[in-house]
Amino acid sequence: MNLAVPRPRCPAAHARRRRRFAGLALVGAAACTPTPPTFASHAAILAEPPPAHRTLTYAGGNHEFLDPARIAESAGHHLMLNVFEGLYTYNRGDGPPVPAMATHHEVSADGLRYTFHLRPGLVWADGVALTAHDFVFGWRRVLLPAMASRSAQLLWVVKNGKALNEGALTDVGQLGVRASADLTLDVTLERPTAYFVHLVCEMPYVAQPRHVVARLGAGWALPGTLVGNGPYALAEDEPRKRTVLVKNPRYFAAHDVFLERIELLATESEQTAYDWFEVGRTQWHGDWTLPMEKLPHLRASGRPDFHTDPKLCSYYFSLRVDRPPLDDVRVRQALNLAIDKERLALHVMKGNQPVATNAVPDLFAKSHGYDALRGPGFDPDAARALLAAAGHPRGIGLAPIELVHNTGEGHRVIAEFVQRSLQENLGIHVTLANMEWGTLLKRLLRGDFSVGRSSWCADYPDPLTFLEVFHSDAPSNYAGYKSKPYDAVLAAIGNETDPVARNGHIRRAEEMLVRDLPLLPMYHYTWSYLLKPFVLGYERHMQDQHPLKYVRWATPQEHARLRNGERVVLGPLPGAVGRVLPAGVR
Repeated sequence: MNLAVPRPRCPAAHARRRRRFAGLALVGAAACTPTPPTFASHAAILAEPPPAHRTLTYAGGNHEFLDPARIAESAGHHLMLNVFEGLYTYNRGDGPPVPAMATHHEVSADGLRYTFHLRPGLVWADGVALTAHDFVFGWRRVLLPAMASRSAQLLWVVKNGKALNEGALTDVGQLGVRASADLTLDVTLERPTAYFVHLVCEMPYVAQPRHVVARLGAGWALPGTLVGNGPYALAEDEPRKRTVLVKNPRYFAAHDVFLERIELLATESEQTAYDWFEVGRTQWHGDWTLPMEKLPHLRASGRPDFHTDPKLCSYYFSLRVDRPPLDDVRVRQALNLAIDKERLALHVMKGNQPVATNAVPDLFAKSHGYDALRGPGFDPDAARALLAAAGHPRGIGLAPIELVHNTGEGHRVIAEFVQRSLQENLGIHVTLANMEWGTLLKRLLRGDFSVGRSSWCADYPDPLTFLEVFHSDAPSNYAGYKSKPYDAVLAAIGNETDPVARNGHIRRAEEMLVRDLPLLPMYHYTWSYLLKPFVLGYERHMQDQHPLKYVRWATPQEHARLRNGERVVLGPLPGAVGRVLPAGVR
């Protein structure tokens, strides 16, 4: 069903206009202001009935890997968390984790030892028994140096995890995880980690099928050979086209899983993802952001299928600190001060994103008592003074600086905004290079860039997840930032159990990043998306994790309530444990 009348084409006279914000011309998506689209009525949107089939279709980006030991980016993680499931898994909304392969666990008084009890009768999708030994195998495999897993750092909290991962220790038997029985997993940590049950929801912590990997080696993670333990099995994977998951009848709670099939349609275009939803090809517009120019009209329309949620993510540019001229901190500071991020968020992004002047989103006040640091704002005069002090007044003597970013209308517009800001305010010439995400990621990992589009989404609900990215040894430290004092503060955060003292360490780490600027912070995320009202079980989650086993269509009775404008709220999931995510933004 097409819920929007096509936008009229801009008259030629309008097409030549350019809107300007603080002297910065915006082109492309914001080049003209056509008549806003006329959407279908709220009643028509709410009245659309669920389909007779049980297939959820959505748009997404291209994933890099399917092997859980190698997945390190959002596209692969969001897809494969439906194929693999850990000891605990994400709640349906902003609640604490819920039992998955484990029924419960115990923690020692000193917070260092966890004992997880697995469900009896667990099997892999091929019918082979799943035991605690498969978790031991999986965790060890992620940490092997030869695996080169960019997610291995998440396992460094396990005793000897970092030493094994870095090759200082070669005996995998010394890793702090063992199967004391087929259904009992014993874990010893390096230090007390209050968020550990959140960590075991992450992909590096899932079990891996020893019997399949041993037989097929590195090529096991392909359609037809990949064997998981989650609610869905991988049926098809056509790169840059589509991926299909089908319900796994051997999943321990298969009777509670509604959807029989999930289809991910791959695209690199925000507009395409939006169009697919509008013509009824998808029920959820998917992992892509909505086109910027659509957001004001969607928000003003009050459409019942449009939502905006807070999200524990930050958008920034990595600044390669060992490349001239960015090896001079004064140049990095000048770049930061020369960009009006308020205008970017309000007039360009249009998604109500909080402006970022630091690394940590301001979402931990109620849960952790931590008020995020506010870094310096837009100050072009100070920026010009810093650049002059670095020996480059008005950009004199500076070669063009390349900014690399991945495909997507939003990334392009942000990159152009930065390009114009630095040209007009500092006289710095910036060239732009646009490429697919996979190509960009390879360049970021090689350090083959000066300014590179980056972002970070929380692996666990704690400020430390945003700070660990810049540890000297972190795989995602694309900036090449190496600071022993900073690493020492991160260690202090990890070892501190007093909340007030820990927040002091967090503040010191933020101050170091704001001073040294291995990143150019732009904004903290909100997540705007389109979802058919009859899709239930997809609820706001600040880590943007949505296991599709929770999703179902509204029943006839629920659909009748939706048509009447009532909100349908599903009951809480049983067995949740741990700390609830920030209450102030639920």
